[in-house]
Amino acid sequence: MADRLKTHPGPLRALAATARLANLPSVVSNVLTGVLPFAGAAFGAGVSFALVAAVCLYLSGGFINDWADRRWDAARRPERALPRGLFTPGFYLLAGLALASCGVAAAALHGSRAPVVAAAIALNIGLYTWLHKKSAWSAVFMGLCRALLPLLGWSAAGADAAMMPAAMLAGLALFFHVAGISLLARSESLAQPARGASRACLCFAGSALVMGFAARWIFEIPLASAGIGLLPYALWTGRCLLRRMQTADRISGLLAGIPLVDWMLLLPIGIALDGWQAGFCLWLPLSAFVAGRALQRFAPAT
Repeated sequence: MADRLKTHPGPLRALAATARLANLPSVVSNVLTGVLPFAGAAFGAGVSFALVAAVCLYLSGGFINDWADRRWDAARRPERALPRGLFTPGFYLLAGLALASCGVAAAALHGSRAPVVAAAIALNIGLYTWLHKKSAWSAVFMGLCRALLPLLGWSAAGADAAMMPAAMLAGLALFFHVAGISLLARSESLAQPARGASRACLCFAGSALVMGFAARWIFEIPLASAGIGLLPYALWTGRCLLRRMQTADRISGLLAGIPLVDWMLLLPIGIALDGWQAGFCLWLPLSAFVAGRALQRFAPAT
């Protein structure tokens, strides 16, 4: 029965798979990573609008991507919603465009910087959708979609402009992690995967180095605390890379580990802080990681 649900999901599970529901907790974590480290930032209306914008934009990407891939899926992934006729292509396209519009509009409800970032995310979603079956360079645009999420949180929270580099470094670490996932997925589908796999490992190492730099030299976190922040990411990523498992399971594990990229910065900051801010820094990425893994049992992450 469980196998049939995975290969022939009902409409609700099919929609959840299209939306990549299991990845939404990581989206929330990424946005708030651009908010929590800054002493002057608070959970005001701007942050709420940024979260709505990020979720809408992420959902739009899933619908538009599946709409663009409908013919490819009909030949290779017939269990998906559009090839099975559960929904019409027009519905998916309309839903994707409507969600993208809502995302940019939500960001525009507070301040002038957030809608610019939201529009950039929407542009990268479009470029990725256009190129991802044509060129490996499409992974750059997918990585940029993630990299811009901390900057979206920072821009909506009204944080000090001097701290913009920290939000950009958090985004760069996410970019490296997503690039590593893309290279690993491509390498394991080729006859000679070693080169792509080694480049993926370099990307994951780059993600850790960038976050370690941000913690140590921008936030002046003690070396020992910065090292503690790197540990969960290193352990989980190493498990996903070294353990024998199917490619889909490896990629799903690495996608679930996206909040651990945030935790490399937020964990040492949380150790150094007091009050509600410390609690969010300490537990938000871990909660997003656990929630993402749990949701993967309901719908695939990719």
